[in-house]
Amino acid sequence: MTNEGNSVEKESPVPEPEWSIEERLARLEGKLGWREHNIFLQQNYFVASAVLLVLAIALGAFGLGLPNHYYQIVLAGLTVALAYHQGWFAKPGKPIYWALSVLDTFVIAILFKLVIGSGSRFPFFWVLYPTLERAKETPEGASWKDVVPNYSLSWQDSALAQWSLDLTIIQTFLLILTLGGALIEFQPFASLTALLLILVSIPALVGFDWSLIFPTLILAFVAFYLQTAEANE
Repeated sequence: MTNEGNSVEKESPVPEPEWSIEERLARLEGKLGWREHNIFLQQNYFVASAVLLVLAIALGAFGLGLPNHYYQIVLAGLTVALAYHQGWFAKPGKPIYWALSVLDTFVIAILFKLVIGSGSRFPFFWVLYPTLERAKETPEGASWKDVVPNYSLSWQDSALAQWSLDLTIIQTFLLILTLGGALIEFQPFASLTALLLILVSIPALVGFDWSLIFPTLILAFVAFYLQTAEANE
């Protein structure tokens, strides 16, 4: 016996919309990152990005200093061009919006000082060999102790310890490979070269003033996100 007063009416399921093959392909392409129309930068995101980038430049100039190698500026420009080419950044809807690309290039050039421009390093500075040196004899105050030879142990640089390595060239080469992997969308290769770049740059990373670098990175990353196509959809 069914109690109609206590029965709960079940909601009928909402029928799924019928998509055509063209619509299904368009939705799939959107999930894979492909877009059938251009996405333009919004005005409020333009203003916010410009303010954040200016603040990042100010903090970065104090924390890292200005770019000291033309590699940093050239590769920063290529990185910004790659971001627009791959559709990561929304397209500027007005000519004035292209000013963000200049600010982006300058910020990235400053940040590239973390991974480019480490100069020459001595990776095997710890390879030393011991030597015994005889102390100089003093003519004044001679005593019976002068009969016993006075030797001291010291450590000298070996030929391997004096070998230097130009990290700037290696860092630049790895960064070019990373950008190339991102251009052809070969993610495993780009990730591997980026990891090697960080590992090579560790000796230089520990020498920076990170109290100013952390805020610079946060401001720069937020500004970059506001310029992305996903944020402006």
